Amino acid sequence: MQRLRVPRRRNASFKQALILLVLLVVIGILATGLYRSGFTSNLAGLINSDFESYRNLEQFDSAKTADVQREISGFWTYAEGETSSSPVAKREYMELIANGIFWQINDWYINTPSGGQRVVTQVMNGYVRPYSFSQDNSVYYCETRIIRQFFVADGDTCYGQSQVDEMWHIAKNENGTLTVNRRGYDKYEGDIKEFFPNGSLLDIIDKLTMNRCQSAASLPFMAKRTLSRTLVALPFFARAAMVDSIARAYYKPMVLDELARKYDPRAVPDVMDMRITLNAEGAVSDLKYRSGKIVTRPFDDQATMDIRGWLFPAVGDTNDEQGIELKIGMK
Repeated sequence: MQRLRVPRRRNASFKQALILLVLLVVIGILATGLYRSGFTSNLAGLINSDFESYRNLEQFDSAKTADVQREISGFWTYAEGETSSSPVAKREYMELIANGIFWQINDWYINTPSGGQRVVTQVMNGYVRPYSFSQDNSVYYCETRIIRQFFVADGDTCYGQSQVDEMWHIAKNENGTLTVNRRGYDKYEGDIKEFFPNGSLLDIIDKLTMNRCQSAASLPFMAKRTLSRTLVALPFFARAAMVDSIARAYYKPMVLDELARKYDPRAVPDVMDMRITLNAEGAVSDLKYRSGKIVTRPFDDQATMDIRGWLFPAVGDTNDEQGIELKIGMK
C-alpha cells in the first residue's frame, strides 16, 4: 500500500515569511539608528568625500605647475597663543621657493603646569608639486614630499622619517594669506635675513651624525613626551581637576586640533565626551568614549587611539585607579 505524503509547501512558505519578517525588522532597526545618528544628512556625502575630491581631476601640465609654484611662493608665518603665558603656543615659519622647494621650522612653546617652559622644534625640508584644482577650484591639491625632517626636544636632536609623501591642500586667499591644510599663514614682510628665528638649524638637516627618532616621532608625539616629563605627583583628591585642565589646555591643541586639520570639519565632533580610568602612575588603563555621529567615526577612532597613550600626574598616596569624566569641546 502506497503511503500518502503530506505536502510541506505550506510549512516552507511560513518559514520563509517568518525569516523575511525578521530581516525587515532588523533592517528597520538599523535604518532608524542610522537616521538618528545623522546618516541621511551627512554620512552619504562624507563616505565618498575623499574619493569624490580626487575623482576626475585634471592634472596640471608642467607650465601650470610652475605658475602655481610661483603664485604660492614666499615667506609665510603662523602664530597661535602667547609664548610666555599660553599653555601651548605655536610659531611656524615656512619658506616656499618658486621652484617648489620648501623649508619649514615649527616651534611649540609648552608652559608646563609646574611653571617651567619647554620648546619643541621641528625642521623640515621638502618639495611641493601642485597637481590639480579641487572640484570647486578653491584649493590646489599639491603632491608633497618631506625629504628630511628632524626634531629638537629636551636638548636632544634626532632625525624623523624621510621621504614621506603627503597631499597638501593649499589656497592663496584674496587677502594675501595662504591656507595650508586648513591653517592660515600670513605673509612675512620683514627682513628676509631675520625670517627664521634660528636659521642655523637649517644646516643640521644634512648632518649624518644625528640619531634616529622613534618610529612614531612627530611634533605632537615629541610635545606629549616633553610634557609628560614635567608632570609631578599629586594627592588623589586633587588629580581629577588637574587631569581635566591638562586635557583641555595641552592635549587638545597638541593632539586633537592637529588631527582635526586632516578631516572635513563635518567629520569632527562638536564635543568629545569620554570617561578615562587612570592608574596610580597616571597612565590611561581604560577608556570609554561616547561617540557622536557615524560621520565622526574615522576621527574618533584616531583620537581615541592616541588618548589611550596620554599621561597625567601620578598619585603618591594610593594605588587605587581613578575614573574621570572628560568633555573636550572641539568647535
